Amino acid sequence: MKRFHEGFVLGDRYRLEDFVASGGMGDVWKAVDDVLGRVVAVKIMRPDSSNEEVFAQRFKEEALLTAGLSHHNIATLFDYGVHENISYLVMEFVEGVPLSTSVRERGAFDHAGVRSIIGQMAQALHAAHEAGVVHRDVKPANVLLTEEGVVKLTDFGIARAAASSGLTKTGEMLGTPHYLSPEQALGRSATAASDLYALGVVAHELLTGRRPFDLDTPVATALAHITEPMPTLPSSVPTDLLEIIAKCLAKDPADRPDSAREIAAALGIPLVEVSIPQSSGQSGSSGEQRRAGPEAKLIDAMLPHRGRVLIAGVGDGRVARDLAGLGYRVIAVDPNEELLAEAAETSSSVGWVPAELDEISLDRIGENAPFDIAMWLDAPLDLLDEGMRVQILSRLSTCLGPHGRVVVSHSVTADGAYQGFRDAFLAVGLVPDLVLRSWDLRPQTVDATASITLLSRR
Repeated sequence: MKRFHEGFVLGDRYRLEDFVASGGMGDVWKAVDDVLGRVVAVKIMRPDSSNEEVFAQRFKEEALLTAGLSHHNIATLFDYGVHENISYLVMEFVEGVPLSTSVRERGAFDHAGVRSIIGQMAQALHAAHEAGVVHRDVKPANVLLTEEGVVKLTDFGIARAAASSGLTKTGEMLGTPHYLSPEQALGRSATAASDLYALGVVAHELLTGRRPFDLDTPVATALAHITEPMPTLPSSVPTDLLEIIAKCLAKDPADRPDSAREIAAALGIPLVEVSIPQSSGQSGSSGEQRRAGPEAKLIDAMLPHRGRVLIAGVGDGRVARDLAGLGYRVIAVDPNEELLAEAAETSSSVGWVPAELDEISLDRIGENAPFDIAMWLDAPLDLLDEGMRVQILSRLSTCLGPHGRVVVSHSVTADGAYQGFRDAFLAVGLVPDLVLRSWDLRPQTVDATASITLLSRR
């Protein structure tokens, strides 16, 4: 009988349900977290007498590296454990299929699809590179694609910190030959530029339905990356798409794009610009158009259809007014009744509700339908004790529908960095998808003084 099977419980909480797939170092199972009651993916190290020690160390490194990554295009890591000397990782379960399967079944993708997939992969790689992590195995098999077209980059099993020498032995080449950069094929260390080369190979494959460097043997394939020019793409491929792929596939790393974010921008992934009608009671002539603030732009981009927004901590009421002007049903909650009264003077379309944030519930605010998004604006996370943080986040979560999201904005101090709050998010079943340093979607950096965290209820 196999050691791991349907119904087996790992770590006293992860109950295996269905076998999903086998990878180079382990097996992946669909499981249920009996503590939080959510579906997860569990990757279990495959016992191997000759490589078990190295595999175990790589599992641990994958956990350490992936734990620091928060982006909606990267599969979130929840937990790491060891069962009878066998390591396992617990991750977000993604309802999707490997991109490799999609290419095999459907062949070439249309240009819009390639822009979307490669752009999302580039955003994920940018987040990893900004965190100092090089993936080193970017390929379609390590990308999950949902029915809605959302990309999730997975399997950081051979990733390494940019400043680390890793576990690679002298002469050992990690990665898949078909997506190997020229410098890796020559035995040199992989860098962020190596990931960009692999991204270019994937883009080429999506446009043609076949791998651009695919010879009879792994050695011949690796050599082709060094010596052969990029295979010709169909004449129908738009010039800008052709140029960015050619730049990614440059033999010299210095000739590739400066960052993955540059690739995403070149593929036409802009910030959302939204204009809303001038609301009654605000300054400006009749019919004047006023641009929504960056907060409303982000929420409008997250909600494709007009939905319901709950705001905790209203500030001056501007965000609530902007969202109401865009057509959303907005309820704003704050314990300061005087502040609410001032905000209410500028808009009658927002529901202004006085209540303590740790008492928020649908019943308390007089609503029956759940919300699509809850926003906790200017959250004093560093001032609240852990119990209060968890209580407020839990209250917000219970006001959401099954696919609801939470957006938390807060200041960052020496004692209040993002990592210090991650456990509070996870404790109530909120998965951090993306961490930004500002509402204009700039990535988080070590010197940031503010943080915006996007979370999903899973």
